[in-house]
Amino acid sequence: MILKDAIQRIPETEWMGNTGNSGVSVQGIAYDSRSAQKGDIFVAVKGEKTDGARYIADAVAKGAAAVASETPPGGVTAVPYIKVKDARKFLADISHAFYSCPCAALKLAAVTGTKGKTTTVWLIDSILERAGLASCLAGTIEMRIRGERFASVHTTPEAPDIDRFFHQAIERGCTHGSLEVSSHALALKRVYGAKFTTGVFTNLSHDHLDFHGSMETYYQAKKMLFTPENGNEIETAIINTDDSFGRRLAGEIKTPVITFGFNSSADIHAADWRSRLDGTDLVLDTPEGEIAFHSRLVGRTNAYNIMAATGAALGLGLTVEQIRAGVEALSGVPGRMERVDRGQDFLVVVDYAHTPASLENLLETAKQLPHRKLIAVFGCGGDRDRAKRPVMGEIAARISDVVIVTSDNPRSEDPEAIIREIEPGLKEGSAECRINLDRRAAIHEAINMAGKDDIVIIAGKGHETYQIVGDERMPFDDREIALKQLGVRR
Repeated sequence: MILKDAIQRIPETEWMGNTGNSGVSVQGIAYDSRSAQKGDIFVAVKGEKTDGARYIADAVAKGAAAVASETPPGGVTAVPYIKVKDARKFLADISHAFYSCPCAALKLAAVTGTKGKTTTVWLIDSILERAGLASCLAGTIEMRIRGERFASVHTTPEAPDIDRFFHQAIERGCTHGSLEVSSHALALKRVYGAKFTTGVFTNLSHDHLDFHGSMETYYQAKKMLFTPENGNEIETAIINTDDSFGRRLAGEIKTPVITFGFNSSADIHAADWRSRLDGTDLVLDTPEGEIAFHSRLVGRTNAYNIMAATGAALGLGLTVEQIRAGVEALSGVPGRMERVDRGQDFLVVVDYAHTPASLENLLETAKQLPHRKLIAVFGCGGDRDRAKRPVMGEIAARISDVVIVTSDNPRSEDPEAIIREIEPGLKEGSAECRINLDRRAAIHEAINMAGKDDIVIIAGKGHETYQIVGDERMPFDDREIALKQLGVRR
């Protein structure tokens, strides 16, 4: 790509090179100086801890052919410099130019919301695959192109990584796809200008306030996906209007909306539903007719996820029969109400629930299942929103019979200090509450105390295979630990 030609089509940029290097060609895009390669354009963006402009000289030393930043690059004069008003916006714009706007060439469903993104995206992908369409998926657990799996680092990667992924998907014949869009990604312009066919809003509840500061700012970040200013050009918005923020969103945007929820006034709503230990029976009324599902996903939360995926699939042009077949084909999602089974006479479930709303939904779902005693293991992450800690303690102690509070990625914080902030909430409920700082030992304790027909919920980490203590990521998988302890019990 000839750089000067490309930036002439990008607003709020200024070419600072000379006539001698006006024909410079770039071979890639880097936003981290450590990964810069020969021929890249290095875009200096501001991160959580440092400003990329400090590392321009490092990127040039590694062979960067040009640099772009909001401030002049000091004494670096060996390569062209592009002055930009907003480095993150420019990173998205130059990425779309380099990869020829791959999102626009696909029929994509973008899913945002506090809860349900991952399961909804997996449901959409299952619908597309079962319908015989070549599909791709980008999300928290993994990336997929026509069934081949790739590691995922962020829920929503940076713009060049997203465009590169979908460009590869197109090269491999994909026509459809789905992706999770986090509030961080929207606020940091990772999906700025990416074109999506449908956009899904699942819900909004207390989370990420350490980043956003307030629920209003959090909502405005989510809303960006559906506004003209973000350039996503969504054709149909699929919105949960049982959620108060969803009702507000549906009334504030100009995009055509398909609503969903249990309320009969929603375009897609549950005419009948029943959740069992082994799945959910759900009948939906939709604009295209009734769909009766026998899904292996459990609980009211998954009924919402099925509604969201149904709306997205209708927006992508799928038929009701294709939707039914795809939903029923999905047996489960890693770390989302995932059962750990070794033939024991009680239920063990591992789930990613790490917010007040998701923990409450998880425990309420479990409580509605036939059981004798509900045992919950949970903690709160370090260096994250502290306000939710006592709230989650209250929820766990109110709904469960036994609560074991433990560590969950304490990071740089003292695990005991985190638990002290959870404890006031525990006093608000009637559950028997225990403290066990060692997460492995806490899981062992819960499984050892469980009896016939009990339910053990291990919440917070879900699909994660690590525990973060300080700056170190240590191998740790709730599912493996639970499975081994079940074997010891036998």
